[in-house]
Amino acid sequence: MDSGISWFMSLSFKEITADNYHELIDLEVKPDQKDCFYFKSTKPNVMSLAEAYVHKGSKVLAVHDDDTMIGSIFYNVYNLPDGKKEAWITRLMLDHRYQGKGFGRETMIMLIDRIKSEAGESLRIGLSYEPENILAKNLYDGLGFEASGEMIGEQIIVWLP
Repeated sequence: MDSGISWFMSLSFKEITADNYHELIDLEVKPDQKDCFYFKSTKPNVMSLAEAYVHKGSKVLAVHDDDTMIGSIFYNVYNLPDGKKEAWITRLMLDHRYQGKGFGRETMIMLIDRIKSEAGESLRIGLSYEPENILAKNLYDGLGFEASGEMIGEQIIVWLP
């Protein structure tokens, strides 16, 4: 997937460890974005770590720009009964200081590439978002995700064909 990445970005994913999980927990979204999460918090990484603990096989990774932690991703790849695979991106989180700078799009492109390399090309990748989160809708539409008509509670489900 061609990202059109700017020369100034040097993004990478890093494992969460005993040395960096406090830094991850301290990252925050803007106060008006807390309603984008069903648990209504400006610090969604606490919930990501808890959910990943409960849902074995889930992955939470820190997103870094050079040596600076700027956010996190939370996803899982599932084996379906028919032998195919399906990936679910539970959460993309960028700290409020790094939003609006192209990091979200580049992070998603890197994540999609990572999932495809882990699980193979013949899988479907899905996620959901709150209907009022227009920034998320625009990001996911721009990456080729398509609404399926399905919902999880009040969230819209989209799939990358």
